[in-house]
Amino acid sequence: MPIHLYWGEEDFFLNRAVKQLRSQVLNPQWTSFNYSEYPPGAENIPQAFADIMTHPVGTGGRLVYLPNSSLLGVFPKETLVKLEHILPAIPKTNVLLITSHNKPDGRNKSVKLLLEYAQIKEFPLIPQWQTDALIQQTRTLAGEVGVNLTSEACSLLVESTGNNTRLGFTELEKLRTYAQGETVNADMVRELVSTSAANNLQLANAIRLGNVSQALELVENLIRCNEPVLRIVATLITSFRTWLVVKLMMIAGQKDDSTVAQVAELKNPKRLYYIRQEVANVSTSRLQSALKVLLELELMLKRSGDEKFALQTQIIKLCS
Repeated sequence: MPIHLYWGEEDFFLNRAVKQLRSQVLNPQWTSFNYSEYPPGAENIPQAFADIMTHPVGTGGRLVYLPNSSLLGVFPKETLVKLEHILPAIPKTNVLLITSHNKPDGRNKSVKLLLEYAQIKEFPLIPQWQTDALIQQTRTLAGEVGVNLTSEACSLLVESTGNNTRLGFTELEKLRTYAQGETVNADMVRELVSTSAANNLQLANAIRLGNVSQALELVENLIRCNEPVLRIVATLITSFRTWLVVKLMMIAGQKDDSTVAQVAELKNPKRLYYIRQEVANVSTSRLQSALKVLLELELMLKRSGDEKFALQTQIIKLCS
């Protein structure tokens, strides 16, 4: 099929699919003639249209790649008319590839048109709270890399890398080199794999539970891994805001998951089951106070100063 539409937040698998499609379509010796990539912008569409209707030079096919293309948005009617004529007439040797981080809006006329002709692949990002799914994905990647993990090692690796698939893949390659064919155990993972930014969510949970020592240890690890302090705070604010909204909806007696998810800005309503358990024994006033402290912390950091000291001080305040 000459038209492919890839979308999703899982950049690692999406980019890998793009590379695989390139290798299938293009002859390496003729790539410079037959591959074109255009950044988002309506001004690039006419040239992309011209390229996709041009037969390839030499052997192999032609690939036109439009990452985060404006074709998935709103554009002039004349462009839509041209798209209607082009899509069914693309030469069989040519491939048009369009990618997007977000799900294409099916109400958009251009998207409706593309969906009629395109082969669609979704690359969803597994939420960090779906530990079992992340463990299964890690085991699959470990099989690709050629690493045999013990159950404890696999769980520890997921705990360290979260849903950052690219980081997880990199760490697996590192473990393969280190293990030299041996089964990777938890001690090897502890020795080689650094705690990553995935622990932002663990930090939020530690604060919610009032575990000062664990929270400070996580902060230390995150800073040692060069995680930007403002990003840490942004994750904490998002977590506490979500907890507060769900708690308030619970108190109000709202049981419709889709409604609660919409208000809480959750992409996956199934996550509500876990969030409700997390906030069951947390008071609304505590969540409101925590959110206030975090917003004060964000303001402090933006005014400069000792970021680490400010973060540690406010974390202690939050936990107590």
